[in-house]
Amino acid sequence: MALLSLLLLTTPASATDLRFVVVGDTQTDGSHASINWDVLPTLVADMNAHDPTVGLFVGDLVGGTGSVSGTVSQWGDFLTAVADFDGHVLAVPGNHDVYGGAGTFDAWRDTFPWLPRDDSPPGEGGVTYTWTEGAVRFVSITSDQEGYNPYNVSTEGLAWLAEVLAETPDDIEHTFVMTHHPVSFSTEGGLGTTSGDFWQTLVAHDVVGLFTGHWHRYQPAQLGNGGSTWETIIGTGGGYIGYEPIRPEQQVHGFLLVEVTGPEVVATFYGDADGDGHYDDVLDSFTMRSATPPPTGLRLHYPFDGTPDDAAPPETTAALDGQLAGGAAFIEDGRSGPALRLGGGSDTVVGRSIHAYRMSLKDDLTLSAWVRTDTLGSGAWANPIACFATSDLYSEDEETNYAWWLSIDGDGVPQLFWEHDNGTNVTVSATEATALADGAWHHIVATRTAETRTTRFYIDGEALGDPVAFERLPTGASRGLVYVGSDLGSSGFAGDIDELCVYDEVLDDAQVAALTAGEGCAAVVAEPDPDPDPDPDPDPDPDPDPDPDPDPEPDSDPEPDSDPGSDPDPAGAHGEDSTADKAGCAHLSAGLPLWSGSVLLWVAASLRRRRSPTAPFH
Repeated sequence: MALLSLLLLTTPASATDLRFVVVGDTQTDGSHASINWDVLPTLVADMNAHDPTVGLFVGDLVGGTGSVSGTVSQWGDFLTAVADFDGHVLAVPGNHDVYGGAGTFDAWRDTFPWLPRDDSPPGEGGVTYTWTEGAVRFVSITSDQEGYNPYNVSTEGLAWLAEVLAETPDDIEHTFVMTHHPVSFSTEGGLGTTSGDFWQTLVAHDVVGLFTGHWHRYQPAQLGNGGSTWETIIGTGGGYIGYEPIRPEQQVHGFLLVEVTGPEVVATFYGDADGDGHYDDVLDSFTMRSATPPPTGLRLHYPFDGTPDDAAPPETTAALDGQLAGGAAFIEDGRSGPALRLGGGSDTVVGRSIHAYRMSLKDDLTLSAWVRTDTLGSGAWANPIACFATSDLYSEDEETNYAWWLSIDGDGVPQLFWEHDNGTNVTVSATEATALADGAWHHIVATRTAETRTTRFYIDGEALGDPVAFERLPTGASRGLVYVGSDLGSSGFAGDIDELCVYDEVLDDAQVAALTAGEGCAAVVAEPDPDPDPDPDPDPDPDPDPDPDPDPEPDSDPEPDSDPGSDPDPAGAHGEDSTADKAGCAHLSAGLPLWSGSVLLWVAASLRRRRSPTAPFH
């Protein structure tokens, strides 16, 4: 049992399992007076199926009234609806919750007395606070104020946030922040852009995720401008979802489940895809934090082989099938099989789904496409090849920013374009023009290297001109869609496009040349097999010089083969590392009873599932 004792001593105590759920805007959709009674009670029941320790309710709990007493009455309905929730209810007010004006925060504290108030900014006890569960810390900070409401944190609240995050205890592995208003809708609220103090405070202290509501939709994204912090808008708790322009894939009711297992943080969005009235269908999932870097490679591949479907590999795909729009159609004589034909104007392919945020690539980037045209439109952006952006709510807002846009100007000069903060433009043009309007197929590639802040352009496998420097990477771009052959559905390219491929890494000269030579988009970034399997059935190689006089007398006492079916040379088939690992396992298990493996697995699983003691709900 010495080994078991050693395992107990050396297993890290920080291996923590924690599940929590997040939802906002549980207010009425107009058919009720306070909350959406058709949604919230069912959400609570379906949340409980995941055994959550904590529930984060990120504002606009109710529809609100012009009086504090009326709002308090509506909060009573909220408490009734969540009374059966199995975990701790943590909440932050939204703008609907503060319609009553002065005195709202005092009433909030009386209604939600279990919310901490001992370490809060002046006057913000119970609305701005911290809560700890094991190695996970939650920080609530109100971005709605009683009286005048600029949709912003207070000056004192921002200073408190910076101090709290700077003094995070060493045993905290993950920090999450919740407030009602998102950063990405930067022209609508007062939190500023990702360059502002609020977002930069989160990034500086490695906050895993910011959870917000206000907008009745599901919209996650890493907004950029340093760090890896996620913003997830999860205003899906019952509020009105009919706001135009409607994104049906985003404007749904549901909740976010976040699972923390040691260094891993995975978020899963649940909704009612099958229409059975329960929010038990997985609509999306993403990794917020991991001990290993996420895989990079081919994120989007439109081969245009008769459909606009995404053919990128499962391990890296954004799963973003396209839709033909305008007069877009397929032709048979593409560069490789069929191809996409566009007549300009509104002809386009739109890549949209609930996973579209995965194409908001703001760091390393490669765009590759085959194009054929006999005419170029005049103007700087008259010949768009592909872009990721939107403008259907605000035209200059951080969440609508372009993350990338490849185009060719009227003189045949390839260009890259993107935006940062509130729509500040970055345009990078090749240092040379190229003759593309000759009716022949040409391969165009553009790369963006985040570390060196440089771009490169290629035509038909050869570098076009010199690398071009830039200063700022894109930010935001959390609500975009992919548009092929158009600028957000207009000003389209007149010609043919084939084999559009988008990577979140930078291809080198050799890889670009391989693409031009016909190697597949996935193949050029595929990892080579370090140890390919030998020929399973090699041809026999007869001995050209057999022994003319074999020994008729065999060894009378040959050494028996202890394992006739074993590989006589494991290292030859599996490599030295594999052999060493097997030896290590053999040494570890030598001398232990057979049940010891089960005990060790049970102990490890138990240690990983330890939770902090629970506190009363009220």
